[in-house]
Amino acid sequence: MKLEFKNTPLIMGVINLTPDSYYTNVNNYDVQNIEKDDFNYADIIDIGCESSRPGSEPLNQTDELNRLTKFLDYNHKFDKSLSIDTYKPEVARLALENGFDIINDISAGGDSHEMFKIASEFDCPIILMHIRGCPQTMHNKIKYNNILDDIKKYFEYKISIAEEFGIKSHNIILDPGIGFGKTSSDNLLIINNLSCFKETGFPVLLGISRKSFLSLNNDSPKDRLSATLGMSTIAIQNEVDILRVHDLKETNQLKKTINNFNNYKNSIEPYIANEI
Repeated sequence: MKLEFKNTPLIMGVINLTPDSYYTNVNNYDVQNIEKDDFNYADIIDIGCESSRPGSEPLNQTDELNRLTKFLDYNHKFDKSLSIDTYKPEVARLALENGFDIINDISAGGDSHEMFKIASEFDCPIILMHIRGCPQTMHNKIKYNNILDDIKKYFEYKISIAEEFGIKSHNIILDPGIGFGKTSSDNLLIINNLSCFKETGFPVLLGISRKSFLSLNNDSPKDRLSATLGMSTIAIQNEVDILRVHDLKETNQLKKTINNFNNYKNSIEPYIANEI
C-alpha cells in the first residue's frame, strides 16, 4: 500500500495490547473490550503488544506473538490501515500475513536490519524511529553533540541501509522519537524544527500524546489532553505528516478547526493583497 499525504496530517490511533503502557484511554489489553467505533476518526491504527515506555522490560517473542494472535483471533474488522508496533521481525511477519499494512519499528531496523528484509518482501511502509539505546537505558546520561544533526545523521544511515534492502523511498517514514532518550527541552526543539527532518523528503511522524514532557505540576498522563492538543497544534503548524494519538475524536476536531482557519486565511489573502 502507499500512504497518501495531503495538506493535513494523518491520524494514527493507538491500541496497546499490553497491561503496562504509560497511558490507555480504553481497556485495550482485553481485546474483547476494544470498541471499533472509537477508531472511526483514525486513518491508521497502530497495534502494539509490548510496552516501550521508559524502563519497561522487554517481552519475549512468544508472548508478543500470543498477544497478537489473540487480537487476530478476535477478528476485529477495522476499515483502516493497520500498523504493527514491533521491533521483532517475526511479529511483523505474522501481522503482515494477516491484514496489516505498515511496520512501526522503534529500533529502525535494529542492528541486524532483519526488519528491512520483511518490509522489502511485503513492499510495505516502515516507520523508522530514532531511539538512544533501548527503553531500559534510553534516559541514562542523555547527551548529544547536536541533537538535530545527530538524529538526521542517524536517519541518513538507516535510510541508506533500507534502500540497500530494496525498500522504496515512498515506503519510508521518519519518527524522531519524542521521549525516547530525549530531555523535555530536546523534545520541544525537535517539534519546533520539524523542517530539519522534512527537508530529507520523507514524511515525518510524531508521537507526543500525553507524554511526560507535557506534564504540568507533575500531573499524570490522564490529565494531559489539553497539553497534548496544544502541542499537536504546533506540530500541525510545523507540517507534521502523521500524529500518533490516543484521543482520536479530539485530534480530528482539532485538525478540522485548523483546516477551516487555513481555508479562511487562504480565501482572504488574495482579497487583502488586491486592496493593498
